[in-house]
Amino acid sequence: MRKLNWKPDEPAQLSVLGEGAAAVSGPLPVRILELSGRRVRLAGAATVKGGAAVRLEFGGQLLLGQVLNTEPGGFWVEIHHMLLDTNALNWQKQGWQRG
Repeated sequence: MRKLNWKPDEPAQLSVLGEGAAAVSGPLPVRILELSGRRVRLAGAATVKGGAAVRLEFGGQLLLGQVLNTEPGGFWVEIHHMLLDTNALNWQKQGWQRG
């Protein structure tokens, strides 16, 4: 089984999905602080509400999850889906367009 490849304090891009996306414009810079099972702790200036659906991208990896709880300076996200090698996706290289 493949695992997430990350380093403490690694920079990442966080996008809020669904209803909460209107309150946040564009991807937000965050840092990965800790990984524990299916949970990842992030730090950043972003204010994200508990329960928000999020997309986290870093180092050619993509995670989809939900914010569990927030704390001063950061928050925890529960991972629901992972794509560990976005560089291997070749549909964009072949000229397919997102629709």
